[in-house]
Amino acid sequence: MTVQGILARTSCFASIQGCDTMTMKALALLGSAIIALGGCSGPKSTEANGTAAAGPATTATRVRGVVQSVGANALAVQTYDGRAVSVALDTKTGFAWVVGASLATLKDGDFIGTATTGTGDAVRAVELVIFPESMRGTGEGHYDWDVPGVVAAAGGDTSGSSAMTNGTVEQQSAMTNGTVEQQSAMTNGTVTEGAGKPGETTLTVSYKGGKTKVLVPAGTPVVRFEPTQRSVLAKGQKVFVVTDASAPGAKFVAIGKDGITPPM
Repeated sequence: MTVQGILARTSCFASIQGCDTMTMKALALLGSAIIALGGCSGPKSTEANGTAAAGPATTATRVRGVVQSVGANALAVQTYDGRAVSVALDTKTGFAWVVGASLATLKDGDFIGTATTGTGDAVRAVELVIFPESMRGTGEGHYDWDVPGVVAAAGGDTSGSSAMTNGTVEQQSAMTNGTVEQQSAMTNGTVTEGAGKPGETTLTVSYKGGKTKVLVPAGTPVVRFEPTQRSVLAKGQKVFVVTDASAPGAKFVAIGKDGITPPM
């Protein structure tokens, strides 16, 4: 989906919901900035249990950690592995709250993203993000990802590799139990099929070029994005930031609401 297409959906969504002007602008900016989520990988694809599709090559990087201070044009972040990182901010930076959700709110046709571990028929989710309708199509596909925030914040190995899959949920699934490994992958897409035993959820996530079956263990963090403004930034917040060497400021800052760790 093109940036223009996402912005058009954003405008329509805001109008339907009766948003005020500020919220509409936040949605539009977020819809544009969130493109970076799907464009942080190289062209090499990672095979899951379906056909893999390569993500676009970019100069983007991701920063995960805790806000130490908020300046006029920058954010000081201490990453989960102890590094001090200064994140530049500008008028094009998008901001979103990361709020708690549950699989009970997942509907057929929802567009999701999920970071996973394992390969082949043993792909397990370590987190799941339900995108708002205005972000449908963002970063669609299955491609390289790094260690998700939920793993890094718990002291996991930040040198691990993973994959990202963005797609559409066609049908809700049943819950499944599984062991979360340290190495992760991200799957964003539409849920197409549900199956499993008591306590387990299996999702079939479809995207352009293929599909992946993902086992969602009980207790897997499930969140949603809500657009917000730069003014909510504060010391002590946990954030997920996407930056790009080609841009003067960060593309996207996701802020955990009420102490939530952005798990992606």
